[in-house]
Amino acid sequence: MKFIVSRKMVSVTEKKKPCDEAVEEELTALDYRTVKTLEQAKGKIWYKSWFEGGENHREEDGIVVCDKKEKVKVWVVEINSLEELVAFQSRHGAIVILDGALYKECTKEITIL
Repeated sequence: MKFIVSRKMVSVTEKKKPCDEAVEEELTALDYRTVKTLEQAKGKIWYKSWFEGGENHREEDGIVVCDKKEKVKVWVVEINSLEELVAFQSRHGAIVILDGALYKECTKEITIL
């Protein structure tokens, strides 16, 4: 399973890997809007740019969402078992695992504290 990985303390001027295991990947960002239906979205001022900037427009869990056409580079780690997760935590100290549905390919995030 892929996890987006980041560090809680990051220098604004530095863009280095958050950990040795991290690899940079281009993922599909999801663009959520707080209207219930695609029909309601058509009446919003943001609809045209949202529609043109995305694909696979759909209604999901009471809101509308699309896959952004432009990919985003993020750091990810592959962890496939509880043992691998515990080993990762042992190497890096305190971690927080979060739900995050910001990317199509990756719905969990690990923050190294």
